[in-house]
Amino acid sequence: MIEMARKKSNSSVMIVSVIIVVLIAGFFTYKSGMFSDKAKGKITVYSIFQEEEARKILDKFKAETGIDYEVLRLPSGEAVTRVQNEMGKPQADFLMGGPADSHEVLKKAGALESYISKNASDIPDNMKDKEGFWTGFYLNPVAIGINEQRWKEKYGSAPYPQTFKDLLDPKFKGEIGMSDPATSGTAYTAVASLAQVWGKDEMLKYVGQLLPSLKERPKSGIEPIQKAAKGEYTIGVTFLGDQLKIKNQGNPIVSIVPEAAGYEVGGLAIVKGGPNTANAKKLMDYMLTNEPGVLYSESAMAVSVKPGVPVPKNGIDIKTTKYNQSYSLWKAADQRKELQDALKNLK
Repeated sequence: MIEMARKKSNSSVMIVSVIIVVLIAGFFTYKSGMFSDKAKGKITVYSIFQEEEARKILDKFKAETGIDYEVLRLPSGEAVTRVQNEMGKPQADFLMGGPADSHEVLKKAGALESYISKNASDIPDNMKDKEGFWTGFYLNPVAIGINEQRWKEKYGSAPYPQTFKDLLDPKFKGEIGMSDPATSGTAYTAVASLAQVWGKDEMLKYVGQLLPSLKERPKSGIEPIQKAAKGEYTIGVTFLGDQLKIKNQGNPIVSIVPEAAGYEVGGLAIVKGGPNTANAKKLMDYMLTNEPGVLYSESAMAVSVKPGVPVPKNGIDIKTTKYNQSYSLWKAADQRKELQDALKNLK
């Protein structure tokens, strides 16, 4: 009897010890965040934002949620192709930035996850997909960017070009950079808007006349203004925000937003079937708060779609420009393959 009591007592001690160990482990697990609001895990982001801009936001997201990230910077055309090619086994969770017409292409391909964030309620209807396959983040028109110093050296006091057709002047041959509409969302936005205003045939005729004047057609939409700022040529056709960002770094850039200039609604989207969809939804919710909007606007000099985010210091209120307010990104998405195929035939 005594032996049985001793065994029973030892068992009770062991059970109590196990319970204590579990409670202590649970306490430290809680303190470390596993059961707190800071969800563990990772997220893979394909970013059309410049990498430093994406990291500023993602670092804040990581600090608030405990979710680590990997980011790969891609031009929008390459990002679209990559997401489509990976549909059988998605590698990314989230697509950050790039014109919304690119997101429309991915939506129609079945590559995106529908998710309507509670934080999207104050975003205008024409800046988000009504089914939640993408949501707008910023607004950015196409502009003609000019290196003022090189302009004075080449053209003296001549007036700056005010329209797209002004760029056809023979004196600009070899002095213009514009990215390739087949790979860059920037250039595609420019020509898609011209097609909507002028008609497809007139746009193709114009681009055919413009191409011989181009110094180069890089893949990335920001490169033309970066190289114009360095004095490699005089004019870069890019998004306005890229020009303002480079100007604020001390470069002699002046920007003109001409009539018929299209604009990008920079979109955010969740990749369907990605490895970490739950975390991607958390990132979408975070992106649609004011803090990331302010961070991006101040860094990229783009205008936020959120009413509570002000125009950045030294930025431009695009309502004061001549951009094409009737530009339809949905029509641009529908025409994308047709127009790009036609543009590929131009030399």
